[in-house]
Amino acid sequence: MTAGRDERAPREVRALAFVGFGARLQYAILMALFRLAVSRSHYGRLARGLSWFFPKENGVLLGIDGAPPFRVALDDGYWTRFALWHTCYEPEIAQLLKAAAPLVRVFCDLGANKGYWTVRAAPLFDRIIAVEAAANTFAALEVNAGQLANVTLHRAAIHSESRQQLTFVNVANSHASGRLLVGGDPPDTTDMIETVETRHIDDLVPAGRPALIKLDVEGAEVSALAGARRALRDGAVIIYEDHGADPACAPSRYLLADAKMRIFCFEEGLERLTSVDQIRALKTDPYKGYNLVAARADSPLLAGIAANLDALAKG
Repeated sequence: MTAGRDERAPREVRALAFVGFGARLQYAILMALFRLAVSRSHYGRLARGLSWFFPKENGVLLGIDGAPPFRVALDDGYWTRFALWHTCYEPEIAQLLKAAAPLVRVFCDLGANKGYWTVRAAPLFDRIIAVEAAANTFAALEVNAGQLANVTLHRAAIHSESRQQLTFVNVANSHASGRLLVGGDPPDTTDMIETVETRHIDDLVPAGRPALIKLDVEGAEVSALAGARRALRDGAVIIYEDHGADPACAPSRYLLADAKMRIFCFEEGLERLTSVDQIRALKTDPYKGYNLVAARADSPLLAGIAANLDALAKG
């Protein structure tokens, strides 16, 4: 996932509610630790260590711009750092959702994690489909979004084929769902091995209408995109991640092989990328995921989003 500070991003209206004994104090200490940590992994260790002195159920309910609350456990080194710190998390996605909302009814949050973008999207779209593979993460997704009337949740792995069984490693101390289990690649003793059924995008997105799709499946993007052929023909726009640790730019390379596809990065508007070299040059941080936008050239939804982004930029 892309994360970080963007001073150009619109200011968010945030509301915090503290859950559990001493949660407000634990939160204040975490924010101080954020300033002291020298690396992401260092901060994660500090956050987990601090949690030994506070109740496990401590958390913060974070509401942004009137969206339903997103619960952040205060022992979670990822979400406390990126959702609770005073910065906009993935501001480009917030802008894209705002631009797309008047144009499309369906938003898919595939690799939804604990539901940050699911709840942010809930006031904007008529129907939201959220998919997460890891059991513990899906349980947190249910807490955050399971009671929202316009949200449908699936515990599944996004793949090129539906109704298959997929085995993956749920990596310890990671916000991510995990990685595929392959031969000769044993998991760490602290990791969990899980098996889940697969679904492809065309099986989830209603036929005959465009959808806005956010895809963040931790290295399985090519397989996931291969299952979206019909959705893309129907005009879907996909926000996908091309990770800085992947010099081959595998998902972007896959999309660029189709002459009908267009790829864009997002700064103040959509900027077209036409080569793997351009995308590789864009990815300067090997620890960061870069959100890119893909759609067929003839997608009316893509054209509408581009126009609305231009209008938003002009005020």
